[in-house]
Amino acid sequence: MEQHLLSGSPKSAVVALSLITNPFTSHQTLSSLLDVLILNLQDQKFDHPNKILSLLAAISHQRPQLSSRIVSAVQKFFFVPSVPIPSFPCALSLLLNTDHSNTIGSGPFYDESLFLSLCFWPCVKTRRWVAKNVGAFLGVRPSVLLTVLLGITKDPYPCVREAALDGLVSLSNRVAVDDKSLTECCYFRATELLFDAQKSVRRSAVRAVCEWGQLLVALNEEKCKRDWSDAVFLQICLMARDMDMNIRVSAFDALGKIQMVSEDLLMQCLSRKALESTKEKNYPGHYTVKLLRIPASAAAFTFVHGLQDEFHEVRRSACCALQMLMAFSSEFTGEAVHVLMDILNDDSLVVRLQALETLHHISLCGQLKVEESHLHMFFGSLMDGSPMIRSASRKAIQSIKLPKLKMFRLCIDALVKNLELYPLDEADVFSVLYKIGRIHGKYVASIVQEVFQELEPSFDGNLGFHNTRTAVLLVLAISAPVSFDREICSIPPQVFSYAVTMLGRISSSLVDLFDQNTLLNYLSHCSKFTAVSASEFFKGELLDSQPKNSNIHLGKMSDWIFNGCSDNLIGLKKFTTPFQHHSNSVDAATSYTQVIFQQVRDLWPMIQLGYMNEVILTLRNWKHELKRLNNDVHQSTAILVFSMNYLSVIKLYGKTWAHYLSLGNLQFNGMGILEALLQKTERRLEEILCRFLGLSREEELHILELTLVTYTLRLSSGATCCFNACMNELKSVISRVERLHRERSIELSDFIIELQNALCEIDNSEDDATDRLYLFQKSLYLFSPKHIVLSGEIKYMSADVNIFDNSFENPIPFVTGLPVGVSLEITLYNISSEARLWLTIALTEKSTQFIFLDFHEFEGCNEVRKFPFVAPFYRTPKVKYFSIKISVAIECLSEVQRLRHKNGPKHEVVQLCEEKEVHLSLA
Repeated sequence: MEQHLLSGSPKSAVVALSLITNPFTSHQTLSSLLDVLILNLQDQKFDHPNKILSLLAAISHQRPQLSSRIVSAVQKFFFVPSVPIPSFPCALSLLLNTDHSNTIGSGPFYDESLFLSLCFWPCVKTRRWVAKNVGAFLGVRPSVLLTVLLGITKDPYPCVREAALDGLVSLSNRVAVDDKSLTECCYFRATELLFDAQKSVRRSAVRAVCEWGQLLVALNEEKCKRDWSDAVFLQICLMARDMDMNIRVSAFDALGKIQMVSEDLLMQCLSRKALESTKEKNYPGHYTVKLLRIPASAAAFTFVHGLQDEFHEVRRSACCALQMLMAFSSEFTGEAVHVLMDILNDDSLVVRLQALETLHHISLCGQLKVEESHLHMFFGSLMDGSPMIRSASRKAIQSIKLPKLKMFRLCIDALVKNLELYPLDEADVFSVLYKIGRIHGKYVASIVQEVFQELEPSFDGNLGFHNTRTAVLLVLAISAPVSFDREICSIPPQVFSYAVTMLGRISSSLVDLFDQNTLLNYLSHCSKFTAVSASEFFKGELLDSQPKNSNIHLGKMSDWIFNGCSDNLIGLKKFTTPFQHHSNSVDAATSYTQVIFQQVRDLWPMIQLGYMNEVILTLRNWKHELKRLNNDVHQSTAILVFSMNYLSVIKLYGKTWAHYLSLGNLQFNGMGILEALLQKTERRLEEILCRFLGLSREEELHILELTLVTYTLRLSSGATCCFNACMNELKSVISRVERLHRERSIELSDFIIELQNALCEIDNSEDDATDRLYLFQKSLYLFSPKHIVLSGEIKYMSADVNIFDNSFENPIPFVTGLPVGVSLEITLYNISSEARLWLTIALTEKSTQFIFLDFHEFEGCNEVRKFPFVAPFYRTPKVKYFSIKISVAIECLSEVQRLRHKNGPKHEVVQLCEEKEVHLSLA
């Protein structure tokens, strides 16, 4: 090895690098290789030290425990006679990346003479490296560092000038400079380079002007600080009209960092012409290369041009700068609001989002004054197609103060339209309604008195809370008394009784303010139970909704609450959200899931008739309560996860059935959305069968029956291009169902019996099977979900993969064509010893490598197994950078082998954890 390295051939370096990056290389081998490299580095006859230093850097990255030896060897390297100066930057970079202190401020060889030698070395790369990393030379006097950098800013090479300006910016934050004249020199030199021919230099000069300009302001006397700050502000304003887009972005970013600006200059930035207050003012700076006074009128059009720039990056940066500068003047803030209202119609989503965030910032400061002419643009954002825009718009609205009742009405109407168009925004809309109601108590009381008749129940006693406007008015009504106590008597107490019917929906929206019990107590107190017999109404509902084996006192209304997810639309009883505070959290989770499984049967007729809005809203409330319970209960996590997965399957079936009905029962309407929903449903059912241990035969039979529904829907709708394959899978599941029937004498449903008859008729018929698809359609209408009774002994299999010290900025080095090892820490939960686990490493969607995980090699119990693992990846491509995704999957040992991977699983696999991305870079 030593002879190979001394030869300096490229092949020897590649061999050494492959040993270093190979995770299976032993510590003894690397230690021996390190000894050889250090010996060659200290050899006076050695003529290629940079190659050795690169290999040492790779060893330091792979084996940090060897870093101390590498640092010591590199420090001695500086004392080797006849060491070429160009090798010093490479050695210093190695020390910077290896030494945890990240400083080069100690040692006899880091003196000013070495620094000066590197600064004035003929090699351009050397000068650029020193200027860029000047902050590391803390052993050199700050005055020397700054003086030398000022000289390097006149270097003929643009990349060196750019690095020198970046070095000045770095030193402005790391060294203390008390010399005002030296600070002025740095500042004015940076202003000169604002007119450099190279755009990269001008961009660095903008940052340098901003940083050193603020240092100069701090060193001046108190009476001069504002003038100097205005001068810096004006100087940067000139660059907001530069021809380069990135420079304009940097200019507006720098304007947002200015800490003191006169109101006259701020108003001039928003004006299209010179103002009387700024016509006679001039400030020190570079207006042109030769003109050293800047007129204040030069700030005109700054934000006008910035907010109308052709690039959305510039417009967004200008909005950010406006937000920061609004703290200096209320008059400027008022004018800026008018400009921002026009930005709400911008074509770019990021610009509209930033404008709304700026308006939200103004509203929090209590300075957002919206005119009536601007309301259509402001409230129009609530109907935007982007959820982020709508959310940001609601954030800005929730703290706004509207001066007129008419404007408040427009605001409420806009929120109603928002909720009608996007029902999923309900929680956020209700929260905003409550908050603006607290601010506008008088307006709320006036509106409630006018529309009280809309809130009254119908003649049959049903409340119309399925109506969006009614729900909005109820939430708005209960907000007023909190902040406007004098108007409590103006709001009828019946309204608070009606609001209890939406308790589940309202409390989930106001979870950041108070919990469900507090809200219920508040509504009960305000209603006083006088004008209507609200208590009798709820007692009747609760008696119908609670389980037969429950001993719930009628007076404790907080135990069981009707959440109002569905009205009596199709003759069904109202669905309830049973929320009970058991002393035992496990019992609470179990009883809650059992009630949900019972009521899923009542949802199925609504799904068949296409009432998906009501179904989705009900399922969402149930899943919300399940997630809340999952945060408090540890022993029943498997039951809760199973319930949430089951509800997701029911939701998918609802969407699938809606698309199935829209096909008009016509055959071969294409794959499209229906096929995608069926595939997703099938995948979720397969995951339930594979990842849950301890399911009873009845529970397994029910999941298999749902799988049969998926295949039947696919066949009856013609939404499959592989009819025979789908038929074979259907028959395979039927055989599993029949085996369970024989083993446990489990009664089969009418749907399965009809499906068996249909298959027999198709098999015995001489006609083509596609001509008898009506038989599948006939069996579908016999299906109805069963009531699942979980045993409580099920376990949920999951895994976790942890990847140490890897990111886009810190990739794992690799050599093209050679395997690379990825160090992992794998944790398995509730995995039985009979399971077949695979580590999946995906380069692309169609290129996946499988590694079998043998349980006999790992320690731990069945509940938790935690072990380190080095995963080799063999398919390193010929690229400089790539990423792979790693996860743990379990093989579903079904009767049919669907996949035939070479050296991989023979059946379908289900992921046990989210995929973790690993970044790799060419060594």
